[in-house]
Amino acid sequence: MKKIALLLALAAATLLPLPGSVSGGVDVVSRYVWRGFDLLYDNHPAVQPYLNAGLGDSRFSLGIWSSFALASWSEYKAANEIDLTLAYDFAMPEGWELAAGATLYGYWFAEDFRFGDATSPELFASLTRSDLPLSPCLSVYYDLNLGSGLYATLGGSHEWKLAEKARLEAGGLIGFNSRQYIEKTGFSDIDLYVRAPLSLGRATLVPSLNVMVPLMDEVNEATEFWVGISIVLGGDE
Repeated sequence: MKKIALLLALAAATLLPLPGSVSGGVDVVSRYVWRGFDLLYDNHPAVQPYLNAGLGDSRFSLGIWSSFALASWSEYKAANEIDLTLAYDFAMPEGWELAAGATLYGYWFAEDFRFGDATSPELFASLTRSDLPLSPCLSVYYDLNLGSGLYATLGGSHEWKLAEKARLEAGGLIGFNSRQYIEKTGFSDIDLYVRAPLSLGRATLVPSLNVMVPLMDEVNEATEFWVGISIVLGGDE
């Protein structure tokens, strides 16, 4: 019962009015696909609340992101996660964006929880060229524990304004996996999405359609399709 209360509190927190330096939201997805892997929910949908806060003028920010299966808590609690991120946004020339930081992935509800067995720190860096077509972005992630390997993506996106409060976004990426949760190295997955953000005052409603095409059987043997609906408060949305 305490675990269910925590889930409800995290989801409710994203619906509160937020100051300008804080953003948050909650996503509901028909399945949880991450870096090509269809994660441990047996294709059940998931709710994924999150919150991000800038630390004054320091360029540092803190984030919390979580995922909970919309299914039996006792059956899927070990796969539910709460992740913590510390990031730094570097001052860059116009048209360039560079961020780096660390994320602690946490499976805090695992049976007989032990920190070394149910958490995993990961370092990351992301470089974007926002003044070029598709705003190409290169991101690199290196897991230091459970995944113990590298994952990198090269992606881009484009946006069309449909009306004063509506737009359409399309984008995608290709992923490269070097022994992160697998024993091989190579291009692992292609991810594509279409989103239609709709401004609703202080909130934005974002329906999405997503597809992941696997390039390595060790990551996934099937093409995955899923839909999502998000409520975003604060930030750029």
